[in-house]
Amino acid sequence: MSAAAADMPPSRDTSVRGLVRRFGPTAVLDGLDLDVPAGAFIALLGRSGSGKTTLLRTLAGLDVAEQGSVELPARRAVVFQEPRLLPWKRVWQNVALGLPAADARAHAEQALREVELAHRMDAWPLTLSGGEAQRAGLARALVRDPDLLLLDEPFAALDALTRLRMQALVAGLWARHGMSALLVTHDVDEALLLADHAVELQHGRIGLRLRIDLPRPRRHADARFAALRSELLTALGIAAEEAA
Repeated sequence: MSAAAADMPPSRDTSVRGLVRRFGPTAVLDGLDLDVPAGAFIALLGRSGSGKTTLLRTLAGLDVAEQGSVELPARRAVVFQEPRLLPWKRVWQNVALGLPAADARAHAEQALREVELAHRMDAWPLTLSGGEAQRAGLARALVRDPDLLLLDEPFAALDALTRLRMQALVAGLWARHGMSALLVTHDVDEALLLADHAVELQHGRIGLRLRIDLPRPRRHADARFAALRSELLTALGIAAEEAA
């Protein structure tokens, strides 16, 4: 490596090339290529078994691909569908897991304030509502100041109103922090509300990459929203009337 290259800041881009992951004879990821530029918000959709969660777990370092290359930012964090809070630790302690002890509480409090949960920082996890628990999980990711935020269907278990609030919260945090985000979701409307691009997986490869060039904040009533929604539903093999 040259001296000039050594002085360059680490890349915040994500690049996947030729990724292969098999489970038995089935290739869940089959030569997948994907780019997530720094600061981009990508929604990952596809039918069950298309490789969405396997790809996210690979990017999170929780699964190992058999072939291919992955270039990632050094700082990454994951928000899972289940908050996975430790019930014997208070909320702030869950958020601060893995941080150096010095100033851990202060950093946790700042992250909890960003997700509007600072008033519950000393609560026990079992006293939280579903939405509050997921906010705590989001704070645990934010406190690590990630360049890449990986979201594995984080709103799937929430009621409709809480889900809308959490979507708005994530959109605001993404815009404020300037991080990249990769969201696994089955919800076409969620993808259109949050992402710059929607990527649809088919048999372990990209079937469609759709640019979502809608102004923010987004509205379902926008005619362009409806057109993009129809295009995504068609790619997923769902008739618009089935999703209505």
